[in-house]
Amino acid sequence: MKKITQEKIDELLAAAKENPRLRTNYNLHEELDDPINRLCIAVMPESKFPVHRHTGKWELLTILYGELTSYIYDDNGNVIEKNLLAAGKTVSLELPPGAWHNLVAHTPAVFLEVKAGPYQPVPPEDMAPFRGMEPED
Repeated sequence: MKKITQEKIDELLAAAKENPRLRTNYNLHEELDDPINRLCIAVMPESKFPVHRHTGKWELLTILYGELTSYIYDDNGNVIEKNLLAAGKTVSLELPPGAWHNLVAHTPAVFLEVKAGPYQPVPPEDMAPFRGMEPED
């Protein structure tokens, strides 16, 4: 049995702080080719998530600790929706398949991500040709 405890959250936040990308993950799925990928991602506010999309795959995000904002963009890079994920506010949201999106952490944060597998790195055509919101925005 895998548990997400406060101790695990603290461990992930410490690891993210030491990682050059300022984030780390804890996979709950056994193999990268599992049909459903489930993972906790810890992120520091200075970490940058590039704008990308998952063609044909939805993505469910649930905040476990801290605060972050999910941004969704149109094909021209205009923000069409933003959602603050924080305890006591919106705690979970599902991004639609193919939506250009990124995340900005406002505090050290940990969130649960669930999406269809198998894991595949984002191909170049699914990386946005425009910049998204940055942590300092």
